[in-house]
Amino acid sequence: MPSLPSWLREIDHTGDIGIRVVADTLPQLFERAAEGTFRVLTDLEDVRPAEATTMTVRGRDREALLVRWLSELNYRHTVDHRLYRQFSVASIGTEDDEWVLRATVRGEPVDPERHVVHTEIKAVTFHGLEVEETENGWAVQVIFDM
Repeated sequence: MPSLPSWLREIDHTGDIGIRVVADTLPQLFERAAEGTFRVLTDLEDVRPAEATTMTVRGRDREALLVRWLSELNYRHTVDHRLYRQFSVASIGTEDDEWVLRATVRGEPVDPERHVVHTEIKAVTFHGLEVEETENGWAVQVIFDM
């Protein structure tokens, strides 16, 4: 990864890659976790936020919601050949005993002439995953199966 923002740290984990993210708010934590995921995949500076897509994802708790969010983004990257650069979480809350996230993501199709995809993420794991509220906001560690 090129130089990382202060809120993001890369973690080596037995053949896999992980990220540790901190944020002031829960929506910002989910936005930054998504950005951190795409920083693992590519050089974000080369990705244009040309097209917007709205998304809604659901999970049984905050951790499941985060895994579902990042997994959906990775699925769209892998299957639809998309790269995303901007992530805007409009809301996170509970509805009908489920956690629900609504967001808009901005990016573009992969262009092999402009984009270098460094690696592929097979899965976003629950290994050691805990979305935690801290004295200074929120933090999470995510491990990717590579």
